Amino acid sequence: MSSTPSAEGGPVPALELSDVTVRFGGITALSEVGLAVRPGSVHGVIGPNGAGKTTLFNVACGFVTPDTGRIVREGTVLDKLAPHQLAGLSMARTLQGLGLFDRITVLDNVVVGADRHARSGFLGSLLALPRAGREEKALRERARAVLAELHIEQYADRYPTSLPYPVRKRVALARALAAEPTLLLLDEPASGLSSAEMDELGDLVTSLGSRMSVMLVEHHMDLVMRVCDEITVLDFGKVIAHGTPDEVRNDPAVLAAYLGDEVTH
Repeated sequence: MSSTPSAEGGPVPALELSDVTVRFGGITALSEVGLAVRPGSVHGVIGPNGAGKTTLFNVACGFVTPDTGRIVREGTVLDKLAPHQLAGLSMARTLQGLGLFDRITVLDNVVVGADRHARSGFLGSLLALPRAGREEKALRERARAVLAELHIEQYADRYPTSLPYPVRKRVALARALAAEPTLLLLDEPASGLSSAEMDELGDLVTSLGSRMSVMLVEHHMDLVMRVCDEITVLDFGKVIAHGTPDEVRNDPAVLAAYLGDEVTH
């Protein structure tokens, strides 16, 4: 890892991806893609199916190593970022697949997210390590507070497989928030939600801006336009537009790519 100054002399971005290119065999999934997530902002990534959104998200999470380009976290270049490093970088993520542990309770799933705050940790408590008892109590209190914030505390003692999909999505988000990250990466959090649930999610994501930066990959345009401060638009693995929701909504290249009348109302 090495430090690099902000390119524009302003606040150092919470996350900066520059000139990112990813190839899978003979297919170029991303071509010289760049974006910068400003501190305390919600930055959306949108684009048609196959545009490269998921690949870019996976680069930011360390699941995919780019062929060329840089990942910079708060001014520090990350070489060969791996998913297990995210917590130490004060980053957390949610995935479309949720990744919940089916055989432990909702509360314990969220405690796993808060575990980075403990010296012995939740896993240590399972092994009866010294100091773990005191820390486990603090972790559980933190986890319950996050469940309450997301209005799912009544499910704390249930198992994820017994819950409807929208509730499980909230559990996955609670686990990410329990780590108290300064950068949250969200991969299509609105999928499978009703209109009312999407409105609640929008309010939550908007409120997170005072506590952390957010990179949001999403295909529900009404949500993206409402909650994001900036939006980067991909098409065929390239950035075709970047700007505020109003700028993106009215960009001819974006309209031509796929948005049409969907975001003009």
